[in-house]
Amino acid sequence: MYPVGLCCDVLAIRCIEKFIVAAIGNQLHIFHQPTKKCVDIINTNHGDNIHEIIGDIGDELIVFGGRCLTVFKFQIKDEQIIVEKKSSHYFNDWIIAASIISDDVEENICILFAHNNLCTYNILTKHIENIRCEEKCILYAGFISIHNSNEIIIFSGTVFQEILIWKINIKNKYSSDIPVSHRLKGHKGVIFSIFYSPLLKLITSTSDDRTIRVWEITDEFNKSLQNFNWDNVQINLKTTIYGHSARVWRSIILDDDIISIGEDSLICIWSLNGELRNKIVAHDGATIWSISISEDNSTIFTGGADGALNSWPLIQNQSSILIPALTFDEKKIPKHICYLKSGLLVVFFDNGELVTYSDQNHLPKDSFHLSRYQNYCIMKVSLDRTRIALASSDGYVDLFDESTTECTLQFSKKSERIIDSKIFSLHWLDNEIMMICGAQGRLMIIKINRDKIFEVQYEFILPPSRERWTTAAIIVGNLLVCGDRAGSIFTFLMQSNNKKEPLQIFSRIHGHLGVQSFGIIGNKLTSTGRDGLLRFHKIINNCDTYLQPLHRKKMPMEWVSRTLKTHDDFYILGFKEIEFMIYSTRLNRLILRIICGGGHRSWDCVFTNNLINFACIRNKQIHTLDNVSCSISDSLLTGYHTKEIHTLERLDTATNHNIFVSGSEDCTFRIASIEKSNYNNKYNIKPLERYDGHISNVKSIAVLNLENDKNCTKNIVFTGGGRAQLKIWEINIDSYKNELSQDNLTVIEKTAFMLRGTDKARRKTWLDNNQPFFMDPETRFMNISANFHPSNNNIIILFIACSDGFIRILLYNINCNNLKLITGIPYHHRCIIKIHTFIHEDELILMSMATDGFVNFWSMNSTIEEASLNDHDKYIERESTLIPFDKWKAHQSGINGYDFRRSKFNEYYLATGGDDNKVNLFIFTTEVSITKQISVRILATWDSNSIHSAQITGIKFIDDNKLLSAGIDQKIVMYHYTYEESCLVVSPIKTIMTFVSDIQGITLIDNKNCNEQMICVYGKGLGVISLND
Repeated sequence: MYPVGLCCDVLAIRCIEKFIVAAIGNQLHIFHQPTKKCVDIINTNHGDNIHEIIGDIGDELIVFGGRCLTVFKFQIKDEQIIVEKKSSHYFNDWIIAASIISDDVEENICILFAHNNLCTYNILTKHIENIRCEEKCILYAGFISIHNSNEIIIFSGTVFQEILIWKINIKNKYSSDIPVSHRLKGHKGVIFSIFYSPLLKLITSTSDDRTIRVWEITDEFNKSLQNFNWDNVQINLKTTIYGHSARVWRSIILDDDIISIGEDSLICIWSLNGELRNKIVAHDGATIWSISISEDNSTIFTGGADGALNSWPLIQNQSSILIPALTFDEKKIPKHICYLKSGLLVVFFDNGELVTYSDQNHLPKDSFHLSRYQNYCIMKVSLDRTRIALASSDGYVDLFDESTTECTLQFSKKSERIIDSKIFSLHWLDNEIMMICGAQGRLMIIKINRDKIFEVQYEFILPPSRERWTTAAIIVGNLLVCGDRAGSIFTFLMQSNNKKEPLQIFSRIHGHLGVQSFGIIGNKLTSTGRDGLLRFHKIINNCDTYLQPLHRKKMPMEWVSRTLKTHDDFYILGFKEIEFMIYSTRLNRLILRIICGGGHRSWDCVFTNNLINFACIRNKQIHTLDNVSCSISDSLLTGYHTKEIHTLERLDTATNHNIFVSGSEDCTFRIASIEKSNYNNKYNIKPLERYDGHISNVKSIAVLNLENDKNCTKNIVFTGGGRAQLKIWEINIDSYKNELSQDNLTVIEKTAFMLRGTDKARRKTWLDNNQPFFMDPETRFMNISANFHPSNNNIIILFIACSDGFIRILLYNINCNNLKLITGIPYHHRCIIKIHTFIHEDELILMSMATDGFVNFWSMNSTIEEASLNDHDKYIERESTLIPFDKWKAHQSGINGYDFRRSKFNEYYLATGGDDNKVNLFIFTTEVSITKQISVRILATWDSNSIHSAQITGIKFIDDNKLLSAGIDQKIVMYHYTYEESCLVVSPIKTIMTFVSDIQGITLIDNKNCNEQMICVYGKGLGVISLND
């Protein structure tokens, strides 16, 4: 039993030439920066997490965490790095900081410990000389600086909100405590980090009070500060920096920048005077633990609590502030702007004038006066940005082409009346096809032939609505997809005998503020709207062509306006309040934020050679931001959940893929796969996709397989959690591919259920005068058990354990996509944590486990039969009077984990783990009397509360005679058990420690490639452990 994969907090990073060394658990992951690939994983064999990597001197690395310290020697040759362990050392105190002091004779390490004492440690002789500071206190942070060849300056960050500065001379022998030279006071919380720049003579510190403080060293007698004496200097507060919304973990000084990271997932770049230069949301809301800068000072590397290792280009003096590029007098007001392919900026004014401006000096080039468009104009640029179409209030369209040789705009087609009404909208569907929308929802598809003649190919009609015009349109194959001002999506089939009415209508799918745009990402269609959502759809081309809605993704902006596809990414462009934002779907993060005033204005944005150009109309003037770099390095490690993982289930496939779904405290459920890596018999955890929709945490997942062959696997997945919310998903995976990606996943959000309804529905009290009063509006769905109906495989029975002491039963019809609540079984007002169902002689039996430590058995046949016969509408009228037919006391308090298996001899094995640190194993049988009364008889029991030192949260049967348990103490124990002649014998045989903290459970994974059994341990991270010897 040994670990083979780990995804958890990245606590330390160090850049060494073209390589990046990252600490994950007790492992060192080494990445090659140019290729972004992991080239090696080194196990340090530390018993604690690695918290720091020191590599500033020579060819050695100091790696420490907890009480362990290891020295590595590295060699870089021919784009390869060779790292070898030199020595390991264990101490009796927590290590805060360390530094190498070497000379021609010997090599020492200076180590600062948590009790504010320093030791010089000789690596070869292992001789320790301990030096104590006169201030006895606990440290949370520290920094060691070599002032000259012999003098060492120690910065100690205390829990008493002070920074202590004291110094030693390594040539001296100390028999008494060292006095404190300086005390830096000002922070209102414990000190989390200290950084000292010998070049700038500045100290930065971060704290629990959410500030960064900059301290300046001065000496009035030695103003040059050359070879200054630390006892004679004055250290004054230079500035206090506010900007983080949570605790600030670290700060570093780089040239004239201060870079800070914190619990709020922000990277903030400040000037030395405390002015904010840039703010980056780096890890999707997860804490950022570590930071390092590449040796050429061009890239920032950060490690977060989501297990991600991200890189960010450090571009000096790049501003994201709009500047007025074109100003006009009050009589000339710009109405529309857009960019052409050559970079020309096209501006249409309210007086009917169309002018192009050079992208170099913003000087006017071409000008056209179009009196027809003085009072009303729609201006749209083609998809390849070489054509511009203008539409009028009386049905006319003008067309302009860009000359590719002369970079000028020319009339291509002068005014031609296409429709005998006002044109409400115009959309380019192709470079030669556009769609116009006239009065009464009349749609016309127009093709521009080689002679610049408009040919009407198809006509359609929008259904009646208050604002009957389109806001977005796209052609996919022979399907026209449109969105309107009311947020609805319509599909039309473009055939020779087509009917004018929509083929499909998805009413108000994007809310009431309208659909904004469509795009293509991979093999899926996307739609955006002013509801802050990016929705995914699939075009089905079977006998009939139609659009199938899939799932949605919440964007970090309220107004999702456009999508933009490049050769390597798919960008989302939109607005949040007064900011314009660009979001990368490949990296799942914002890459640019510009304060522009909001989305109610004409604007345009283009990407050219990794440079962004943005222009908008603001205060009746044109503001631009030109040539902003968008060169973003890939993530070296892709992050997973940002908070604790509560549940994880495997998806069965007929192939060798190991795919699982997980739910978390971060309100998402995600799909990932486990793949074999190329080195050291390790496995990579590869996140595939994340899905939003839950308004609170996801506590439980249940999976039922519908289809499974070598080409595809189809599953129904039920996710439930906080706010008594249940969601049903259909997950289809093209499993014939050797390597899976997002394009191989099709996830359909089928339906959703909330016990008390949504907040919006609950506020409408006038709809029901007899609404009940609920004492607990925040009920949580703790556990879900899903079973096919005994007589109908199209119906799924859901049993849900609830925190308000009810077992709730729901029926889901797969064909009708209908979910209804049947009944609720009360249980002594105890939070029910786990439930399980099994069938014994045609009797459906449910086991429930709650916070009172009892295992209860319920007979469910009569309840299911009654539910199948009746059509229920309201849960409040049907509270069940069912009681358990048997029960026993298993734990003193809550039962957090269980596993269940049936033996060959019709005996049942139940293993449980609970809050009382006890592991139980029960062997029982179920008996049915002549009068059809069911009872449970315990055949044998075993328990132990001395194996784990904290709550047990996961337990799992392995094979026929092995058992695993895991707990909050991060200990995983394997047991061997035998049951012969009514005697149950259980003994622990193996124990390992995992670096996944706050363990929530265990899931078994079978590796079909090499018949290797593995488990996933999940909690604050994810660990893969092989069970082979």
